[in-house]
This record gives sequence, C-alpha cells and structure tokens, in this order.
Amino acid sequence: SALLNEELKAAGFSIESGVAGMPTAFIASHGSGYPVIGILAEFDALPGLSQDAVPERSPIIEGGAGHACGHHLFGVGSVAAAIAVKEWLEETGQDGTIRLYGTPAEEGGNNCGKIILLEKCAFDVCHSAIMVHPSPYEMTTPKVIATSMFEVAYTGKAAHASSFPELGINAADALTIA
Repeated sequence: SALLNEELKAAGFSIESGVAGMPTAFIASHGSGYPVIGILAEFDALPGLSQDAVPERSPIIEGGAGHACGHHLFGVGSVAAAIAVKEWLEETGQDGTIRLYGTPAEEGGNNCGKIILLEKCAFDVCHSAIMVHPSPYEMTTPKVIATSMFEVAYTGKAAHASSFPELGINAADALTIA
C-alpha cells in the first residue's frame, strides 16, 4: 500500500488514505470532470507465504505473509494503468477523472476490501470501474467468480391450461424471466 501510494504521489495524484476504516485502503485521484473512471488496485498478503526472491522455498519471515495467485501484480498493473490514463488526459486536454482504489484483502470473500468499499459507497461517483487479474493464458472471454452464493427455489401452482389458466402459477416462467 505504501509503495503504491509513493508511486501515485510522485505521478501527481492526490491520495486519501485509510478509506472505509481500512488502514491500507486508499483512493488516489487525478483530473476533474466526467467521466470518472475507477481502477481497482488489489493487494493482499496471505499467511505463511513469506518468500525471498529466489526459486526455492526460502521464507523471509517464517510463517509470515506473502503474495500468491499474482496478487503482487494487481496493484502494480493498476497503478501503471492509472498513470497512463492520467498522462493521456493531460496530453489530450480531455475532461475526466481517474480514481485508483487501493483495495486490500482480496482473498477476504464478502469481507474483502473492494466489497467493503462498495458497501461504503466509495464507487458511487464512478461511471465505470475496472480491474486486472493476471492469468497463465490469454483469455478473450473472462471468467467471473462470484463472491456470494445463494439458492433459489421456484414453486408454482398447477392448473389446466385450457380450462383455468388464470389459476396456474408457472415456476418455469419465473425461472426463465429471472
């Protein structure tokens, strides 16, 4: 979080730290007017993954936290994108605001940083928000992973379609519409 903040400050962004009660969450902004484009810079460190920059297992701090699943790339890639958009806005004289959201605890499920920021209305000013997630292969159709699961049961009421159709409730129609 601190390193990302340093890079953004050096690039001319204003920084709001400790957003939504999370010490490492932040919003970096540059520009003015519309549209307001949000970029999520996720970062987290998972327990037990501390690792020196060598190809074999070598913890920096035994049992300490470290990055996995490309999480060390999310924030860096998003910061680079935000700086590129800022420079484009300046070079072209276009109106617009770029907001980079530092979202910690990506692995938190419903308690992850971006969900907490969403619940605290941090994205309400955005016209769109995007994020990056590295992959070991190229994708043209991204896979989406839901953070919440729920089960829905549709029930109906049988009725003779030609004699009393108004008495029926078709659960298949409700499912199709949903």
